[in-house]
Amino acid sequence: MNKIIYFIASLMVVLVMTSCNDFLNLTPQGTENSENYFNNENNAIYALNGVYDMLQLDEGSGPDGDWMSAHLDFFVGDLISDDAERGSNDSEPVLLLQLIGGTGSSSMDKAEAFWVHGFWGVSRANYVIEGLQEATWNEELRNRLMGEALFLRAYFNWYLVRMFGPIPLFTTSVQPSDFGKVTRSSVNEVYTQIADDLNEAARLLPTRSQYGVNDMGRATSGAAKSLLARVYMYQIGTDPDNSTVTWNHVYDLTKSVIDSREYTLLKNYALLWEEENENSRESVFEIQFGEGSEEYAPGSIGTNFYQYQGNRGKDGNDVTGWGHNNPTKNLVEAFEDGDPRLSCTVYGETFNNGVLYGKKRAFDRSEQGSEWLNRKAALPEVPAIQRAASRNIYVLRYADVLLMNAEAAYHIGGKEAEALSRLEEVRKRARESSYCKGYAEGKNDYNSYPASTDRLLPKVNATGDALLQAIWQERRVELAMESLRFYDLVRTGRFLDVMENEKEKQRAAGGRYDGFYSESINKFFYGIRGNLAGKCLDGPNGNKVYVLPIPLKEQQGYGLTQNPGYF
Repeated sequence: MNKIIYFIASLMVVLVMTSCNDFLNLTPQGTENSENYFNNENNAIYALNGVYDMLQLDEGSGPDGDWMSAHLDFFVGDLISDDAERGSNDSEPVLLLQLIGGTGSSSMDKAEAFWVHGFWGVSRANYVIEGLQEATWNEELRNRLMGEALFLRAYFNWYLVRMFGPIPLFTTSVQPSDFGKVTRSSVNEVYTQIADDLNEAARLLPTRSQYGVNDMGRATSGAAKSLLARVYMYQIGTDPDNSTVTWNHVYDLTKSVIDSREYTLLKNYALLWEEENENSRESVFEIQFGEGSEEYAPGSIGTNFYQYQGNRGKDGNDVTGWGHNNPTKNLVEAFEDGDPRLSCTVYGETFNNGVLYGKKRAFDRSEQGSEWLNRKAALPEVPAIQRAASRNIYVLRYADVLLMNAEAAYHIGGKEAEALSRLEEVRKRARESSYCKGYAEGKNDYNSYPASTDRLLPKVNATGDALLQAIWQERRVELAMESLRFYDLVRTGRFLDVMENEKEKQRAAGGRYDGFYSESINKFFYGIRGNLAGKCLDGPNGNKVYVLPIPLKEQQGYGLTQNPGYF
């Protein structure tokens, strides 16, 4: 937070940053001071685009000029789960293993990067919200921009509270007089503010169809409702002080998005994972990226998400990345026989004869943590600047909305038939989909299908707890490797059991990371379950909520209490 105060001084740097979509490619026209800046509606757009720009910033110089290490969502969402292992080679820093194994400290630079990134996003959003409050020009545009800023502030507060638990809550710009006087708000207070922002954003924002083609990628009313539904689901399972949010809220929000008919499932699941289909009717909100001439922030408008996860390979064109975030055997075996979605989720030497985008590739198993790599993060060609790929990243898509609605329908009672119907929508699309693009060697198309769909992904007819388990299972395979698994495990109370089984019992003994996970090797630690449990907050119904450490210099500079288990 000591970095946040420099936001206003760096504002003009923010405003001249470009971004990938047309709506971010605006050229500033002159320089104004902070007191009159929002008198001009174009300036308000520039400032808001600076908030969107924070979504792109995944590695490089932060807005204050200090280095910000990589802080990609899969570091938490996939790796701290049974879906993925770190991967890459043993010379890589152990920081990701510390996140996975619960052995990190308050000096972890990854935690600091998540913290700083989140609060810079909140700070920029607050600046725009304050400026727009005094604006007197076009009311319709002003309301839309306000809705977008509120959505983005909620997004960044949600990003922070799920990483760190209680956080300082800012609704105005930080002033020098605030230094040393801030405290951490309870998760309930943070969730309440997030809900207030998203409800107001949903009221102010247009629908997807009301935007022109050049504004695709901006926040919509559907995105605000969908994000709030996701926040409520997590709050129900993690906020011990919650007494107001129920599954009815999740149901009503998702039902509203469904009934709007603004979104639909793409006919073929495989289409989702290719750049030519970005911002489709299935996309509720995705982070926009583009091609640029720089590899690091602030100049970069691309992402290092794909290089981190590409094939480390052996030589030549097969080397596309650093080999992180490898799908586990547990995940691969979670897919039903013949499910075409598996081909869009994994690739590697032992899968489909090593073919990727129609070409047989070479792999180096010693550079991987499992037999597989993440197909959803594969690119057909290496970008000109490998750290700055232009392909977007999903935050919310319609299949998730359907599955959230199914889970809510189950919980509120009397709507199991509706839950089954939503579940079937997702399974039917999967059943009728092709394998991934370029599945057949020598071809780079979508024309490879299962030999037979007979008995493939049959309709689910379960009731009671079996239905809930089926919904959870469908979430896992439909949304696999999309940085959501950790949060589903935590909110449903399965986190510690699943992590102990996957990382300690299934993979540690004789595995790649035996020396890190094994209690017998690491006498100082308490096994992965003990390590993780010691860094958890208490949620409702006995749930344990794993959180990252408050960065040491933020803790010391502001007198903030530290999260449990960190020193």
